[in-house]
Amino acid sequence: MLESGQFTLYATFLAHEGKYAEMEAICRETLALTIAASGVTLAICLEPPKPEKPFVFMSVWESKDDFQTFLKSPPMQLFHSKTAVQQMFDTAMKDATADFYTVMDAWVTPPTNFQETIK
Repeated sequence: MLESGQFTLYATFLAHEGKYAEMEAICRETLALTIAASGVTLAICLEPPKPEKPFVFMSVWESKDDFQTFLKSPPMQLFHSKTAVQQMFDTAMKDATADFYTVMDAWVTPPTNFQETIK
């Protein structure tokens, strides 16, 4: 559930020319690691409309502590190791940015009960 005040990561990942598929794979791995974490309430990766635009990744956490615990987990330590990050830049990633935000407000479509919908 999204609530005001939640800790949020907003990141962008731009692929080297000709390395779009490799960058997409990195983004998919990032998303898989994130959604497996405790304390994440939303994770989304947006695919760019053109290869020269960056992928956009956003995750919303119950707390900053949950996010920091995630960064210290063995899978993330391995994924973010100096060697792994250097390999990402060498093989796929041209540029990356990361900023931290706080959810100001949010709206999500309420879930519907399928059985009531078809009556």
